[in-house]
Amino acid sequence: MNDFIIPKKGQIIEGEVFQVKKNYVLLDINAATEGTIYAEYFDRPAPEDLRKVIKKGDKVRAKVEKISEDDRSSLIMLSRLPLLHEKNMEKIQKAFDEKLEIETVVKSANDKGLVLNFEGIELFLPYSLLDFELKDQKDKLIGQSLVVLIEEFKADRKRPKLIATRKPIFEARRQEEQQQRQEARQEELETITTGAVLEGVVESFETHAAFVRFEHVSGMLRISQVSHHRIDKIEDVLEIGQKVQVKVIKKEGNRLDLSMKALQPTPYEAYLKAHKVGETVKGKVVSKLPFGILVELDRDVKGLLHKSEYSWNPQSNFDAYIKIDDEIEAVILSKDAKKERISLSKKVLEDNPWAKLNLRVGQDIEVRIEEVTKEEVKVSFESVDGIIPKNEAHNDPKVNIDEYYQVGDTVKAKVIEFNKQNWVLKLSVKRLLNLQERQEFEKYMGDADEAESLTLGDIYTNLGKDKKKK
Repeated sequence: MNDFIIPKKGQIIEGEVFQVKKNYVLLDINAATEGTIYAEYFDRPAPEDLRKVIKKGDKVRAKVEKISEDDRSSLIMLSRLPLLHEKNMEKIQKAFDEKLEIETVVKSANDKGLVLNFEGIELFLPYSLLDFELKDQKDKLIGQSLVVLIEEFKADRKRPKLIATRKPIFEARRQEEQQQRQEARQEELETITTGAVLEGVVESFETHAAFVRFEHVSGMLRISQVSHHRIDKIEDVLEIGQKVQVKVIKKEGNRLDLSMKALQPTPYEAYLKAHKVGETVKGKVVSKLPFGILVELDRDVKGLLHKSEYSWNPQSNFDAYIKIDDEIEAVILSKDAKKERISLSKKVLEDNPWAKLNLRVGQDIEVRIEEVTKEEVKVSFESVDGIIPKNEAHNDPKVNIDEYYQVGDTVKAKVIEFNKQNWVLKLSVKRLLNLQERQEFEKYMGDADEAESLTLGDIYTNLGKDKKKK
């Protein structure tokens, strides 16, 4: 026969489950009656169905909360909550002692911080120990999980002081993220070389410069590198968040110097691509020089109207008729985008000698030598200009053309290219000389063939005729 115990209120006892219902559990505690634990005293929060969390035969420790007896029955009320609270307080103390992270749930928020719940125990997390970005989302955090460390643990008082913190967590995370960003930045930098063309986003401005971010790296775009045109304020042409294509013009350590204008045609390149030699253009007179007029054809694009190209009449005084800011029409005579030079002519609009000229390739003409350089001979024919390239100036490559030809002389040459629209006249002396030599050679060969066909009888006959004549 077993000896029954007489439990007392506040006593910790252990019993074996012999019956499980949805809302309560009955324990054999070796007393005159069983011990009862209702769901709300079994755990926090109370299980919806105890049959899913405990079974017959399980051992359970609980605290005697109440003993009631009457004439018909007696009831021993047990609770696991005090033991769970004690156990959870031990977990919190261990987390405090060993600096371990615990997972809590945000219960509420007030002006000073967040109230957290850990296994039924409340902790307080001041905003000063919370991630800065989470502080702005405090209302959205209610009901959400939050991992914390225990900053302060004082349980030896009527109301324990339990202070949580996230400061070491987010500082460690930020340090790790910073390290990862630094590594990613270094990896990206190693892939970028001078001359690379990249697409980035304008992220900020400073005086006379903008910073352009790529994936992890930023570079400096100076105001002087934004456009070929003058810019007074960089914010007038760029805006935050704008996508831009840039070229890396200098890489020095971790510093990148960028350029947008390096990817753009110069004003001269853009203008000359749109306008060809021989085209009539308009411009504004911006300067008068002793040898001609500077004409602004487009923004930052100027052409020179030489005084010799102002009129066919050499006596015309352009300086007397042209004023600053006058708009004039002229024709593009020549262009050089690299040297940013455009030569203009006004006189060709009055009488264009090219329009009257009709030549064909292969035609022989006589031209006047106007200028001799090491690369070509410049000539004139019926008021139009032409050239004899160096390799077409003589059939002897050893001849120095600047010594062979003299300004003012006339020379016969063969037309090898003629284009009235583009004002192109190219001539060749070499081909004419070669043709003349070939004709002489063919004539000589013809005379030689005729001599070979004579017989000895023909010679004597001819000699006899000659004697009779005498």
